[in-house]
This record gives sequence, C-alpha cells and structure tokens, in this order.
Amino acid sequence: MYCNYRRWADLVCRFLCPTNRLPATLFSIYLSFLLLFCVTLASQAALASSSDVIAPPKQLTVTANLPTGTVNAPYNGSISASGGTPPYTYAAPGLPKGLVINATTGGITGKVTAAGSTTFTAHVKDSASDQGTGTFTITFNNPPISVTVAPKVETLPSGGTQEFLATVLYTTNTAVTWAASAGTIDANGNYTAPAVTANTSVTITATSVADTTKSGTAKVTVSTVKPPKVALELLFPPTNANQPYYADVVKYLVNNNPTVAGVDLWLEWSSADLGPGNNPQYNFSAFDAEIAQFIAAGKKVNIIVWAVADLVTNSSTPQYIWNALGASNITTCAGEQIPNYFDLAFQVPYQAFMAQVIQHYGSNASVGYIRIGLGRGGETFPSQNFGTDPCTQTFVNDWGWTDATWEAYVNAMVDYQSTLKSPKTLMVGLDTVDTFTMADIEAANAVPLKIALGNEGLEASDITKYPTCSADWCNLWTLYKGDVPLELQTIALSSPQGNPPVGSLVTILPFAVEHNATIMEIYTDDWLQGFDPNYPNYSTYGAAYAAAIKAAGMGK
Repeated sequence: MYCNYRRWADLVCRFLCPTNRLPATLFSIYLSFLLLFCVTLASQAALASSSDVIAPPKQLTVTANLPTGTVNAPYNGSISASGGTPPYTYAAPGLPKGLVINATTGGITGKVTAAGSTTFTAHVKDSASDQGTGTFTITFNNPPISVTVAPKVETLPSGGTQEFLATVLYTTNTAVTWAASAGTIDANGNYTAPAVTANTSVTITATSVADTTKSGTAKVTVSTVKPPKVALELLFPPTNANQPYYADVVKYLVNNNPTVAGVDLWLEWSSADLGPGNNPQYNFSAFDAEIAQFIAAGKKVNIIVWAVADLVTNSSTPQYIWNALGASNITTCAGEQIPNYFDLAFQVPYQAFMAQVIQHYGSNASVGYIRIGLGRGGETFPSQNFGTDPCTQTFVNDWGWTDATWEAYVNAMVDYQSTLKSPKTLMVGLDTVDTFTMADIEAANAVPLKIALGNEGLEASDITKYPTCSADWCNLWTLYKGDVPLELQTIALSSPQGNPPVGSLVTILPFAVEHNATIMEIYTDDWLQGFDPNYPNYSTYGAAYAAAIKAAGMGK
C-alpha cells in the first residue's frame, strides 16, 4: 500500500493521546484529514502506475499488386502498407534476380531473364517503428515464340543463291519449315533465286514447327543485273577528306565505277570492345559511321577484323587484354607488341568479340563477307618477320609454338566461327610459316565448314614457280574450286613497270583469274592507277590497268 491508515493513526496517538495534548474533537478531525490524505496519495500513485504501461506495437497491413510478368520485358509491380504512420520503408530481399524494390514507394521494377515463380517476403516499417510483413508469389512467363530470318534483306542476281538462317526463341523446338514465294529453298534454308527478265521481289518465310502461327520473313530482290564472275574489291580506301586521294576515290571509284563490287575496311578489335567494365561493352558506332558513306553509294562493305594491327604499332588489341595477359604473354616483333595467341586470356574474349561482330552485322544486307584475322591483320601469320625476328624464340621456348600447335589454334578458332551460324560468308586468310602443310591442313578444316579461303600473298614469283604458289594457293584453289569463295590479294602494291615482288596488274590479274580466284582485293592505289586521271603515270599506264581490271571482273 502507498498509505497505511492504521499505521499513521497509531503513530499520531503515540505522541498525542497519552498526554491528552489534543481534545477528542480535534483529534477526530485530524484523523479524518489523515484518511483523506492517504486516499488521495493512493489514487495518484495508481494513476502514475497506469501511465507507465507500454502499449503493444501496431501490426501494419501489407498488400501487393504483382501482375504476371514476361521474361526480358520491363516489369512494374508494387508493395503497399496501411494501418501505420507514414512514411513507410519497404524491403524485399527475396525478389527474383533482375528486380529491385523502391524503399520509399514500394514500387518493384526491372527485367527478369528466366521464367518461373518466386515466393518472397516483403518487410514494411512506418515512422513510428511499427512493422508488418507479407509473403507473396511473383510469376514470369516466357514471351510467345518468335522467329527471325537473317539476312533480313538481300539482293541476288537472277539464279543466284543465298543461305538463310532462322532464329527461334522461347521454345526448345527450334525447327522451322521454309517457303519462298519464287525460286526454291531447301529444308536447310539454302535458297536459289529464279531466272528473271525483270527485277522481282521475293518473300522468304520460316515457320515455327512448335507453333505454326509464328513465322519470320526476309525480303529478296532478284535482279536482272549479272554479278561479275570475279568480285573486284576496293582494298582499304580513304574514309575521310583528310586522307590522300579521298575526293578522287569518291569520284572515280565509289560513285561512278560499277567495276568496283565492294570495299574492304578493317575493323580493329579495340575500336568496338571497350572492356568488360563498360556498359555497353561493345560499341560499333564509330565503324558504322565509317562504312555508311560506302553503303549509301550502293557498295557492299567487306569487314576485315584485326585482333593485332597490320601496322607499325599494334592499336588493335584492347588494353584489358594486355592487362589480363601479363608481361610473360607479351612479346615484341619488328617493334610491334604481339600477344600470346595460345593463351585463353586472348582467345576467350576474342571469340566473344567475333560473336558480337556477327550479331551486329549478320543481318546487314550491305555487308558482304567477313574475314577474321587470327594472326597479324586479317591473316593467320603471327607477326611481321616471324621466323627471323628474335621474338620467334619467345613463341617457341615460352609459348610452345610448333607448326602443329599453330594449326590447332587456327583450326579451333575457325571451328568456333562455324558455330556462330553467320548469315554472312566468313573467310580465313591462309599463310605459311615453314611448309605448305600448314595452309593445306587449315584449308581442309575450313572448307567443310563453308568458311571461304583467302591468301594475301599473291606475287609475280607465283607465276614463275607455278604450281608452287604462296601458301599453296594455286593447288588449293584448284582443289576447292566451286566449294567456297576463293580470295586473293597481292602481297604489296603492284608496279606498272613490272618490278617485284608483285609486278604489273596487267600480268598478275589474268593469272589469278585463270587459277580460280573468285574475289580479288585490289589496293586503292592500283585502282587509281587505272581510273584516276590525276594519279601519277596515269597517262602512261592508266588505260592498260583499267582494261586489265575490267577484264578480271569478267573472268578474263
């Protein structure tokens, strides 16, 4: 008790009653007052006690608006709370990968990459620290089956051929049936255009076997214009007005010369692969801008991919590759930094880049073939002066170089290219280090995969030593005639005067055509020699060069 009345009365009597210090009336009044005092004190104590009791926390009500989502599509859902004191704070640690919750609003956004259902618990807290939870399930379904066809747009000559590829998404059954509104197409997408007397539009259709209501199409223009028997390509033309002969190239070769079938431009790995720390990692915008002028002029663009630059300085290998390789996997050949091609730190990211190139350009109707360099430049030779430069010992002693290991590397990279199912013709540039066996083995691997063959070492000595030609191309082109495109490029600029190593185009071009070349990559200056009246010695050699180039295009 807070006030014991009897105890207080006894205490007062002990001092007052025995001595009769107070009259009885006054003493009674005093006791009444004392009783009232104790009752008041007890009431206040009770009130104080009741105010110290802590009320139980509120339980917030948590609800959700979670519509069914679609894989790889933007998602919007939300968690809400009520019954508390705003503002609320939201958390949902168990959301599917790709989704996030806004801690302030409860909004759930993002993209999910895999179908399925996920159950998670949402936690909410208000400004008074009251809390609530809710357990919910969110579901994502795959999009409807989709079918795309590549190339999407193509122009073919009368009776021409083209392989089409179908990509079927969101089903395990990726089979399609093919149809063509004119011409014929087989079960593998190999199309043969009809013979036409007027330009004809054709629709190619691939229909999903899993869902026959889903299909993709491509448009083909079958032209009456016959393609040249040998495609003559303009090799490495200037691409801007600050480079020599740019205006002449545009005037005499690009815009007004039907003999020029297309242009060859190099694409440096480093120019489009910014490294795994960047988003996006791959950006082809600079190269796209470079080739746009040639596409606008109606020329096919052939892409030559450089992992290692065919220049004095290697500007083609990305810096993050050098960092990953480390000093023990880098050497210098003829003053140029060269990577260890055998190391996975080089191979794996380069393969990823190959895939990106094909993904980006595979459906571009204005792109012709793609030659992917596996050594220096667009070829398979490891470096300048390999074999005589001291760097050769690094390859041999430290990196395990032999003819067999190099052949295995080239073949493995070509095998990987074939898995990418490129709508565009892919090409490997053959070279020989020690014996012709290397080129022969690489060609035997590439041709069954429908990888075109190229050699960039055509020279005058091929004529005098025939059939012992650079990288055995003379024998190989005879062996594989009609199986795949066969490309040649001179080892250097020609000499109208006939000087080695190439000699005059008037002599070397007919030899190349006679021995089954179907593509000739001709240096820009050699083209100018034949068609640009402003080019040095045009008056002396121009007519003969122009006649030789035109004849080569006609297969003569």
